[in-house]
Amino acid sequence: MADEDKLREYLKRAVADVREARRRLQEVEDRQQEPIAIIGMGCHYPGNVNTPDELWHLITTTTDAIT
Repeated sequence: MADEDKLREYLKRAVADVREARRRLQEVEDRQQEPIAIIGMGCHYPGNVNTPDELWHLITTTTDAIT
């Protein structure tokens, strides 16, 4: 009977450990899938550029904005 009790306690601990590991793994996986939100942007652009769109246009036209 004592051996059965020891085995039962061991199995309870093993199951609890597996459940905890599963929970922690799920937390990690959930964090990796969280969306990223850009809530603001601030930059100092060269060449009288005032917006990200104007900067993109400056880059795509390969204009030299540094004088």
